Amino acid sequence: MENKLVREMRRIAGAFIFYSRIPLPANWYLAKTSHGSRYFSLVGWLAGGVSVGVWLLAQMLFVDLSWTFPEMTLPIAVLLGMIAAVLLTGALHEDGFADTCDGLGGGWTPEERLRIMKDSRIGTYGALGLVFLILLKFFALLQIETEILPLVWFAGHALSRFASISQLHFLTYVQDAEKSKSGTMTEFSGIDLIVNAAFGLLPLIFIGYQVWVALLAVVIVWWVLIMLFKRKLGGVTGDSLGATQQFCEVVFYLGLTANLGV
Repeated sequence: MENKLVREMRRIAGAFIFYSRIPLPANWYLAKTSHGSRYFSLVGWLAGGVSVGVWLLAQMLFVDLSWTFPEMTLPIAVLLGMIAAVLLTGALHEDGFADTCDGLGGGWTPEERLRIMKDSRIGTYGALGLVFLILLKFFALLQIETEILPLVWFAGHALSRFASISQLHFLTYVQDAEKSKSGTMTEFSGIDLIVNAAFGLLPLIFIGYQVWVALLAVVIVWWVLIMLFKRKLGGVTGDSLGATQQFCEVVFYLGLTANLGV
């Protein structure tokens, strides 16, 4: 039998294999090893760290551009950081956000909405939703002071993943777990919630007192989405969890912008 350490290492590997495109050996994770989502917020550490790393590297690479066109350096660096996170995760959460927009916008019953969300094609609501989401995220990041942007960006990825996965503790997973691509990651216990909370909330302490407005905004949006998914879908799906992650990440950045008065 596996000891506890090996089991936890498999869960960590499972989280990174499922929620990112890091080429880890598939045999590091076994489907029978449940509760892999325990480390979803830890994946946020990696996504946030990569975004910040690419942003810092881009700032150095385009240092010559900053002399000629100083207003262009930061937007290019932010955009490249956003692209890096999308490539790292394979646009998994953006895809869920688009599918959720299509399902909620085009369906009249929970069954119809769930059917639309399973369709791999993107519709009008999903396309428009992604455009608005990306623009909001981009411009919100631009408005945050560069001195704390790395901390905010890192924390945003971690916190939004905690907000997303925590919904499994309060709502029923309404898709067939055996047929769903998210099925192996839907087992979620109180311990899983605590572990995600530790990784999701810890980065906030490095930002300062101004984080409270942003955190409150995330909590409000998280609760509204829970009520919406319960009424419209009867629970949550992998797509709706992805939508929650994207919503909460953007709202966190917007909350920091509003509170900083920039």
